[in-house]
Amino acid sequence: MSEISASILDCNFDELDIEIKKINESEVKYIHIDIMDGFFVDRNTENLFDLDVISNLSDKYLDIHLMVDNPIDSIEKYFSYNPKYISIHIESKSNISSCVNQIKSNGIGAGIAINPDTKLSELEPYLRDIDLVLVMSVHPGLGGQKFIETTYQKVEELNKLKDTHEFKISVDGGVNQSNSSSLLKFGSDILVSGSFLMKNTNLKIPIKSLLNQ
Repeated sequence: MSEISASILDCNFDELDIEIKKINESEVKYIHIDIMDGFFVDRNTENLFDLDVISNLSDKYLDIHLMVDNPIDSIEKYFSYNPKYISIHIESKSNISSCVNQIKSNGIGAGIAINPDTKLSELEPYLRDIDLVLVMSVHPGLGGQKFIETTYQKVEELNKLKDTHEFKISVDGGVNQSNSSSLLKFGSDILVSGSFLMKNTNLKIPIKSLLNQ
C-alpha cells in the first residue's frame, strides 16, 4: 500500500504545533525531516528542526533525510528519536556501508538517497543491505522546485530490482497530483510531499489526490 511522507521543510515553524496537529489528524505515515549541513547543499537546517519538540508533538514515524557531507559524523544523534528511516546520500563522503550498518544495528531502516544526475549503478552494491531508496526528483537543497521527468524511468528501473531485493522506493521533490499517479504506476511506495501538501489546512483532499483515491 502506498504511503505519504509529509516534508515540513517549508512549514510555518511559528505554528509548529498546528502544523504537526494537522499531520497527526491525517493519513500521513511519516514526517520527513531534511537535515542539511550547508556543505552538501548550500542551505543549513541543522538548527531549524527541534526534533525533541517534533517527536513530542507527533504520533507519526520520523523519516530523516541527511543531506550532509559526512553522515557518519552525525547519524548517531538521531537514533534516540527512533525514526522509521534514516537516509544518507550515495554522493556523500562517508563510507556508505559503515553508515548503513550503524543505522541498521540500531533497529532503524537504512535508506540511501540518490540525486537526479547520479546513475543507479552507484546504488547496486548496497541494495541487498538497505530498506529504502530515496529518489530525488529535484536537485536537493530547496523546496518548491519543478519535478524532473527522468525520475519516472529511474523509479521503473528500481522497481524491477525489487524482484531480488527487499527495499521500498520513496520519491522526494516536486511531488503533486500531476505526477503522483505515474510515480505509483512505475513502482513508488512512498511519496514525499512538502509544499503541495502542507499549504492546506486539511490534508485529507491533497492526500487523496496524491494516492488517486
